[in-house]
Amino acid sequence: MNAQQLQAAVEAALRENPRVDAREIEVRMADGTVILTGSVDSALEKRHARHAAEEVPGVRSVIDHLRVRNFVRRPDVELEEEIRHRLARDAFAPAGIEVYVSNGEVRLDGWARTYAERRAAEEVAWWTPGVTNVENLLLVTGEPFVDVSPEEVVDTA
Repeated sequence: MNAQQLQAAVEAALRENPRVDAREIEVRMADGTVILTGSVDSALEKRHARHAAEEVPGVRSVIDHLRVRNFVRRPDVELEEEIRHRLARDAFAPAGIEVYVSNGEVRLDGWARTYAERRAAEEVAWWTPGVTNVENLLLVTGEPFVDVSPEEVVDTA
């Protein structure tokens, strides 16, 4: 695949991702490396754009120069309190989650009954203004644990 085809594939992947507004992102190529520039609405959108580009076959690496529009660095104590309040108000996130914040990076610790609850808590944290990263350490207690690498998945269709 040449650079122009690879760039088109990355642009298509961004357009197909419902969590990314591809109109805000410019894609450039340099020797198999994707360079993303532009402005996005949140750290979560930035993360999804980077991951979408990384997943395109043939991409060697991604340089992420995306800026989060209206990003405001917040004190850790304020950010931690805001996330706790948002989690308490969210209908899908489990109760009793421990929240730790350091330099805008969030760690969620505790238990969730389902993987949906675990994911909901992570989404709440990601969408909180001022968050730069989320490490989700919530353990799921109500569903069986499945540890399968992509190479082990067998298509039975």
